[in-house]
Amino acid sequence: MADTTTVKVQTSTRDLILQVGAARHQSADQVILAALEAMQRDERRQVAAAEARAIKDDPDDLAEIRAIQQDAAALHEG
Repeated sequence: MADTTTVKVQTSTRDLILQVGAARHQSADQVILAALEAMQRDERRQVAAAEARAIKDDPDDLAEIRAIQQDAAALHEG
C-alpha cells in the first residue's frame, strides 16, 4: 500500500473533493492530483502568454520572427 498522510482541510473542502471524485469515479488523491496538475498547466500558460506579449512588443524579436517566416516561405516556394 502506498504511503498516505492526513491533510487538514475544512469539511466543506473534503466534501467537495469527495463529490467531484464520486462524479468522476476517482479517489480523493486522484482529484487532488488532477487539480494540482491543472493549476500547473494554467501557470505555464500564463507564463507563455506573458512571454508572447513581451516578444510581440520587442522590435528585435519581431525582426527575427519575420526573418524566420520569410525563410519558411522561401523553402515552400523553392
